[in-house]
Amino acid sequence: LFGIDLKSLLTSLSIVAAAFVLLFKEYIIDFLSGIYLSFSKEFEIGDYIQINEMKGKVIELKLFKTKLLNDDDVLISIPNAKIYSSELINYTQRDIKLLSIDFQLNIEKIKSLEILEEELIRSLEEFHNYLEQDSFNLKIVKIEKESMDIKFQYQLKEFNPEKMKDIRKKSVRCIFNYISKV
Repeated sequence: LFGIDLKSLLTSLSIVAAAFVLLFKEYIIDFLSGIYLSFSKEFEIGDYIQINEMKGKVIELKLFKTKLLNDDDVLISIPNAKIYSSELINYTQRDIKLLSIDFQLNIEKIKSLEILEEELIRSLEEFHNYLEQDSFNLKIVKIEKESMDIKFQYQLKEFNPEKMKDIRKKSVRCIFNYISKV
């Protein structure tokens, strides 16, 4: 066949194909992951999701990358292969809208956990239409020699990213004010 040794031709084509795959491996994986994510029901545009430590609203889903808009209005572009291989939480499709704020307090600065919990709950009274009553929970996660890891949790009546942001902001400021008083 045209004076070319078939064995040499196949060997050369195999080497070129292997080099091609090695050079474009990440693009191929992102592309295949993008096709999978496009047809899966894990999330869709408009959903509020978390991938590893990144949270945000899905604003664009393409073949190679997915774009999220986080709570600080920062646009995050994530390769689809990373999404496919990571743990994904879809808050929009979740039945329970449980939110939590994790923080650490120096044990010497804690007057009373009950007072802190009451102040946190009282600071969120303006959001009573958005929060389930009696869903507030302040719990100790871990106690160390000089500090304590604490988690403040509450449940939303319905998923609303804007209100989540406002409620979280108010809670964090209340915690800061509590710590500053001491």
